Amino acid sequence: MDVLTTKQASEILGVSRRRIIALIEQGKLKAGKFANVYTIAQKDLDAVRKRTNGRPTEKKNGDAAIENDKPFKTIFDLAPDLIGSIKSGLPTDLSCNKEYRKDIGKKSAEKKALENRKRLSEDE
Repeated sequence: MDVLTTKQASEILGVSRRRIIALIEQGKLKAGKFANVYTIAQKDLDAVRKRTNGRPTEKKNGDAAIENDKPFKTIFDLAPDLIGSIKSGLPTDLSCNKEYRKDIGKKSAEKKALENRKRLSEDE
């Protein structure tokens, strides 16, 4: 078995010695430690060399990539369902509904008094 030092591994991979040590500490590169020196097997270094950098590529369905395969839904995905679920006849934007805005800003006592007056006037 061919054993390499961090310096030799860094020259082979074309990265810094510190990056090799970081890969070892992160568990991405297997290595043994002899005194103060890390020893890396050639087969473990080859395994790291075969890995690709960056994020994994998109999942493929045959030859076409799936673009709408999201693990979560955004507000833009949910909004059409929510807006369509309002069946009360009110417009979806309540700020333009006169019935909704008529008592905004009035105190609760004033609202109760108005309701009582309306009820009394309806009873007469």
